[in-house]
Amino acid sequence: MRILVALDQSPFATKVLEKALLLAKHQTAALTIMTVAEDFMDIGDYMDTTAVTDKLFQAAKKAAEGYAAKAKAAEVEASVVVEQGVSPANLIISQAESGKFDLIVMGHQGKSGLSRFLIGSVASRVVSHAPCSVLVIR
Repeated sequence: MRILVALDQSPFATKVLEKALLLAKHQTAALTIMTVAEDFMDIGDYMDTTAVTDKLFQAAKKAAEGYAAKAKAAEVEASVVVEQGVSPANLIISQAESGKFDLIVMGHQGKSGLSRFLIGSVASRVVSHAPCSVLVIR
């Protein structure tokens, strides 16, 4: 079994990782930890988007390294993927397709009401379009 755990940099990501580690141990599964650094769209001369984008990527990479250390401490071998782009959902789906994963484990931010419909949800998009099963941790 191949498991992709998609993590952001929120405090809740640790809970998602813990569930993925338990599942990987139980299933003797190959685990891949994925973080996505969001990419700023070009907003012209108002801001140096390259510097911000680089900082976001470095922060995502550092978070991924910390998650990998937690996996190692739990005695679970895990590979790490750090991607950068405008749509985290599309990058997660693409990784799941190319890596031929059996399961995606991810968290849900729990937006409710109008904000959920206006902003959308990465988890909702992944669930709707993933090529495999998705376990959403609340």
